[in-house]
Amino acid sequence: MGIMEAAERFDSTKGFRFSTYATHWIRQRMLRSIAETSRTIRLPVYVQTMIRNMNKKQKR
Repeated sequence: MGIMEAAERFDSTKGFRFSTYATHWIRQRMLRSIAETSRTIRLPVYVQTMIRNMNKKQKR
């Protein structure tokens, strides 16, 4: 799914290689899938992102 998203959004006039651009979308889709399926009690992705950001700030 990530590669399909990258293919739809890719703009060759910006000078980036497709493989470089597609890596972002593939990684994003993989992380989103893990976030959606990894918990016994499902939390919305935005809540998981908020928790992750708070944990990062506490570690500093």
